[in-house]
Amino acid sequence: MKTGSTRIKTKYLILIFGAFAIFFTGYPHIWSIYQPYAMKLTGWTQGQASMCFYLSFVTFVLGNIVGGRIQDKYNPKIAIVIGGGIFTLSILLSAFALFPSPIVMYLTYGILQGFGQGMIYTTIISTAQKWFPGRTGFASGVIVTANGLFGFFMAPVSRSLLAGRGIKFTFLFIGILIGISWILASIFIRNPLTDNQDGKKVIYEGKQYTSLEMIKTKKFYFLVATMLFGLIPYLILSPLSQTVQLDRGIPEAIAVGAVMAGSIFNAATRLLLPTAADKVGRIICLKVVLILAAVAMILLAVAPSVITTVCVVLMYACYGGVMGSFPSLASTTFGMEHSGENYGYVMFGMAVATLGAPAITNTVLANGLSINVVFVIGAVSAACAFISLMMLEREMRKK
Repeated sequence: MKTGSTRIKTKYLILIFGAFAIFFTGYPHIWSIYQPYAMKLTGWTQGQASMCFYLSFVTFVLGNIVGGRIQDKYNPKIAIVIGGGIFTLSILLSAFALFPSPIVMYLTYGILQGFGQGMIYTTIISTAQKWFPGRTGFASGVIVTANGLFGFFMAPVSRSLLAGRGIKFTFLFIGILIGISWILASIFIRNPLTDNQDGKKVIYEGKQYTSLEMIKTKKFYFLVATMLFGLIPYLILSPLSQTVQLDRGIPEAIAVGAVMAGSIFNAATRLLLPTAADKVGRIICLKVVLILAAVAMILLAVAPSVITTVCVVLMYACYGGVMGSFPSLASTTFGMEHSGENYGYVMFGMAVATLGAPAITNTVLANGLSINVVFVIGAVSAACAFISLMMLEREMRKK
């Protein structure tokens, strides 16, 4: 029989080691640091190298669905062991996938990495929320904050290793750390029990939607649309955040500092916003984020260049707010029982945004239009996300 103190200890160990494993799912976000080394070694073009990043995001969504289903139906340990193993293997194999043709790297760093990451991502978030039923925003906020902090801590480490030991060694080193992270998480993670004496599973209050039931509702599509349109402003700005500042006369030191500061704000809002939403409401917090995103995009298009740096940092914060809000918003909308698999389907919004953002930028620039047009589209996208959120709110109020 577990005592109350043992139960409290267990849930915080799950939170700590779950966050440690999720920390490494931020790895694709620093691919731009690896990309020049890969291109130099293999002769890949910029477009070929960038595809590694985009493939990992697309298959990440599929991994979320599979991992979430295993976590909900069976045991989160199974999802973490399988997903973590695939994630680790993908990075270790990437060290030996640097050929003139990028196809093998697409399979390892792209498809396998994204799928393995997805399996452990939704599993750990959903399990952590189940241990903190009254503080789901706090639990998911801690987990996704770890993801946001990866670039801040590991980008300098990767730069040093790449310069000193080369890309192959760096892949092997990071791959070993990833393996350690999910092994530790798998030791502690488990689904909670409501009654420590008879071992009965949790009985959740309210309607608990299965994935099939969820996708038949209007709420699902409004939620996916909110994620899709809410992420596009950040995704169109992020690859340009440093070059836009430099083109507008911002000193390089300030431009680099803005990206670093943005990473900190990104991580902070991933934790603080969903935690605050536990008290004041998830919809209202996300509305504020979307309004700020629209304002930042408009200012990037029309304001003096000195405002650019402030807008870059603000957009990083808004991105953290969106990614931090959605796990708890999804479980609040569709219930906790099937939250792992359900959130995987909701993340189709992120997959479409990831593919749509570069398409928007490339189309605008290919037609000889100003980068300011891209930012105006970003503002419109944030407005569309706000409207979708309002429609979701209206649906949630219906009996």
